[in-house]
Amino acid sequence: MMKIQEIANSLVDLLRQKKFLDAQVQLFTIDAISLEPELYKQRSVFGLDAMIIKEKRFLSNIKKWNHFTISEPLLSLDHFTIHMITDVTLKNEERIHIDEIIVYEVESGKIIKEQFFYK
Repeated sequence: MMKIQEIANSLVDLLRQKKFLDAQVQLFTIDAISLEPELYKQRSVFGLDAMIIKEKRFLSNIKKWNHFTISEPLLSLDHFTIHMITDVTLKNEERIHIDEIIVYEVESGKIIKEQFFYK
């Protein structure tokens, strides 16, 4: 079973390579929860299958990656957090800049919950 440091490092490594779907499949439980901020709560999903669909939908709308950075993880006993900045141009030419903190909860060697904080 992977320890939280290994999970956090693996997630950051995969995300930096933009291997978002690989990260979900490898590191999340089948019944993981993905929570968005209150303003976007309708985008929150439950279960790995729903998370993958949501991620594929977002990625399919990206025309260009303008900027993408991820901090090193900050760990506690059962949680870790990262700071992620995403700046993309969508296929409809809209530019989106997201500066967010993401908190992950780990149980039995897998991520069971992710929660996004941004405006």
